[in-house]
Amino acid sequence: MVLIKAFGKVKEEVGLGEFRIEEEMRNVKSLRKYLGDKYPTIQWSSVAIAVNKQYAEDQDPLHQGDEIALIPPVSGG
Repeated sequence: MVLIKAFGKVKEEVGLGEFRIEEEMRNVKSLRKYLGDKYPTIQWSSVAIAVNKQYAEDQDPLHQGDEIALIPPVSGG
């Protein structure tokens, strides 16, 4: 089980700021696939993922109890 915290547009699309995933995820890439299947309207390739407050790459492993942040792209002006 991992804890997911969603921010910005991702939070709006998912409808929750925080939720848990019980399925076991091998790595960040498998998490992106799972989320893409569950929430296909979100462009997951542009969403940054942090694991335990550190930005993560697709090959980074996930473990039970990890805290995941889903951070959408930010535009400025």
